[in-house]
Amino acid sequence: MKRLALRLGGALALSLAACHPAPPKGPAVRPPDFLRGYVGQQRVLRFQADRTRLVVRRKDPAQLPGACDAAVDVRSARLEKGSPFLVLETLGTPGVERARSRCKTVPATITLNLTGFGADTPAQVTARLDQLLPTPDGYLRAYGVAFDLPPAGEPAVAASNETTAPDEERRLGRRVTSWPRKLFWVDPIYRDPRHIVRHEGEVEFEAVVGADGRVYRPRIVTSLEKEHVSAIQRVLPMWRFEPARAGKDAVPARLASRLVFRIY
Repeated sequence: MKRLALRLGGALALSLAACHPAPPKGPAVRPPDFLRGYVGQQRVLRFQADRTRLVVRRKDPAQLPGACDAAVDVRSARLEKGSPFLVLETLGTPGVERARSRCKTVPATITLNLTGFGADTPAQVTARLDQLLPTPDGYLRAYGVAFDLPPAGEPAVAASNETTAPDEERRLGRRVTSWPRKLFWVDPIYRDPRHIVRHEGEVEFEAVVGADGRVYRPRIVTSLEKEHVSAIQRVLPMWRFEPARAGKDAVPARLASRLVFRIY
């Protein structure tokens, strides 16, 4: 009887295993290569950033109706039923000299879904994504401002006209013929987790603008809470400047500037 029971038990186990095969082993499913590069990038969602869910069809025009743009961090990207699906965390509202984003409200999280692109190549899909979700440089190009300076890294020395600056920086400052000019900026948003504080005001900061037109070593001058400082410092790498010039040469320079900070 014991042998019979063992045989029956083994047969039953084999039968159950056949009905419910073990899950395949291997790494977790990742987004395809052409989407993976977007994750972790800071970009600008154009036109309809006041919506929590944005669905863009292939037949939609290149410029969607709407004038609400938002700086975002791409939290995730995947294919959902063959269509790109991105989750975006909003960081603030962008600005350029020729335009301002006009938003009544900006949700904390936005989903962006492209549909009808299944027959297109990855290059065609990313071209549409980059149009809807450009980098700061791409956003400037959309407004006719050419910015093609590649990142050069944090400079060791920066021109300064402050009397308390090191001699080397003041010597470089005397050669400067034009100081940095703001081209693209982001006014940051902070969402109060307690939903108590609502505030909008200007914040002063100091930084170095590299010869590549990017912000380095920012320091918030206005007295703020730590989480507010973090929200502001998070968007400053997106800013773009026409760098300082010593004649025709671009040079790093120290900068004092302001931004609008909003707490919701």
